[in-house]
Amino acid sequence: MRSPFRPIASAIRDIDRPILTLAAISFISQVGVSIMLPLLPIFAIQLGASPRELGLMVSIFAVTQTLGQLGSGFISSRISPRRQLPLGQASYAAANFLIATARSAVPLIAFRSLAGFGGGLSIIAERLYVARVADRARLAFTNGVLSAAGSAGSVLGPALGGFLALADLRAPFVVVGLTASVAAIAAIVFLPAEPERPIAPAAEAMVAAAAMPAVAYLAGSGPPSSTRSRLRARAASIQPLGRLALWNLGFNAAYGGWITTFGPFAKDELGLPVNQVTLIFAMFGLGSIFIGPWLSRLADRRSRRQMVAFGSGLVFLNLVSMIAHAPVLVIFGSAIAAGGGLAAAQSSWFALLTVATDGGRRGRSFGLVTALSNLGVVAGATLASEIWQAAGIDRALLVAAGFMILATASLLLVREGSEGNLGTGAAPRNAGAAAPG
Repeated sequence: MRSPFRPIASAIRDIDRPILTLAAISFISQVGVSIMLPLLPIFAIQLGASPRELGLMVSIFAVTQTLGQLGSGFISSRISPRRQLPLGQASYAAANFLIATARSAVPLIAFRSLAGFGGGLSIIAERLYVARVADRARLAFTNGVLSAAGSAGSVLGPALGGFLALADLRAPFVVVGLTASVAAIAAIVFLPAEPERPIAPAAEAMVAAAAMPAVAYLAGSGPPSSTRSRLRARAASIQPLGRLALWNLGFNAAYGGWITTFGPFAKDELGLPVNQVTLIFAMFGLGSIFIGPWLSRLADRRSRRQMVAFGSGLVFLNLVSMIAHAPVLVIFGSAIAAGGGLAAAQSSWFALLTVATDGGRRGRSFGLVTALSNLGVVAGATLASEIWQAAGIDRALLVAAGFMILATASLLLVREGSEGNLGTGAAPRNAGAAAPG
């Protein structure tokens, strides 16, 4: 009789050492993040922050995170992603130690801006490292493994955060500083160097248009022979990236609205104690661990674009359960499904972006697309905080649901052929079927 755990064991054996090491770092880092993040809006309110100041705190974090993402992409040719990771983690650690000392909303907002820069640097460095060491036929699965590792930290972190918050809401931020410091040291000591992998000529030819956005031309890739052909080349180069960026823009706007309102909404409107507010994050983590990798592997074999849409739908259902004031068990159950959907959607999206930028300027393209679309957080947080200030937090949560619908609808503009495995020479639409395992 075949063991039900054989597929899981086979998948684990397929993971390379660099990915396992990066997954361990992601786990350590995410333990700290998930300790703090559900409690941050509640801590800000305790310091006297208004809804507008909450929105400003989220927005400034998004702006500095954008700067960190752009910086990571542009310096990737000079400082390897492996070396950028500890820089980002160290900045994030320092910021959270400082947040624990804040006595009012203004310094809290300032220290969160430093945390945003460190977080943005780490995010892009991690994805660029994956792009350099992972098998292209299994990109969504590899990203799913990292999401699952981070989500394992998300399961442990909220329980610990809820316990610490019962004594003092400052204590979780000290612990975050410690976990980020450990992650920075681990990246320096244990993360293997990236191998040099030249791009196959056939693959380079197939993705030339997608791989050179306008910034690549401005950096000196060589002018076309005429103004008309130059404009045509620029338009052709940025279109695939622009289509992908729309989903991330909408998703980040939804996230901005959700993270601004979620904690206070769950505490004040749903009547959940602080320790249960943090446990909703743990439910997301459970879904990412047990559902996310399976869905990500399915995306590699079938359609990454469709998986982004399906995962977005699962997240939307969780938002609906909260807006409808559903029973706590329903909210927790939908959060598990949403966690799996979110992990698969993000992993598949990064796989699509990796394929679309496989032409030698991936660092800049990763940084540009993810950083600029990250500004959607500013729009979502600002709109949600203004609606909260004027009409109440119930209506503010609708902002997240609305932006999630727009993000999913934008996938109609992404072409199916953009998700193919160009590196193997397989037909784009069916490339996922060639994935090993």
